[in-house]
Amino acid sequence: MSKTDDESEGAHLRRVASELSGSDEELIAGLRNMLASREIDERISAALALGENGSQKAVQVLRDLLVSAYEASWRLAIHGLRTGSAREGWLCLESVAQDDAGRLGSADRCTANTAFRRLMAMGRTKMMDRLFRAADGHSRSIPGAVAKQFSVDAVATLSDSHRSVLELRLGLVNGTSATPAETASGLGIGLGKVRALELEAWQSIHSPAPITRR
Repeated sequence: MSKTDDESEGAHLRRVASELSGSDEELIAGLRNMLASREIDERISAALALGENGSQKAVQVLRDLLVSAYEASWRLAIHGLRTGSAREGWLCLESVAQDDAGRLGSADRCTANTAFRRLMAMGRTKMMDRLFRAADGHSRSIPGAVAKQFSVDAVATLSDSHRSVLELRLGLVNGTSATPAETASGLGIGLGKVRALELEAWQSIHSPAPITRR
């Protein structure tokens, strides 16, 4: 079922669906088997087809990957869930993001680190937005210290120039959010540059982790 050289991704998915046609359970079972393939292109095609299917059973297969212990599996699941337009897929991402947000404050650093890395790998979710907003300590449901540490760690993944802008804009330096003009003055750069760097920084943070092809 591998993708041929002259076959587009969409055509490949349609062919896979046709070859696995039958009951929905047979289709999903076939796609689940493809996820175990040694070929990354087959695994990607299976994840995309499951995301496009969007049924509860298809999404559950991707959810199992998303909550596994392997980061390569997270990325595959995220790719399938985010590419599919089914509501169930988005609900799955938000549900796992909420669970991981609850683990950020765990005393077990391995658990907390895994939760952080998976939240970042998922890209922008409503839960991620809530964490950034709660960094000022005004949220009733998210501890301020946990939210602030998430913001600090997320911003630390950026390049120096992008990090410097967001640290000031989010108030991670002295606890007070700086305006774009104050940020420009503090960094000695133009206002337009500040706005461009801030936009690029958010785009980087909000982007889901890419699939690694070997």
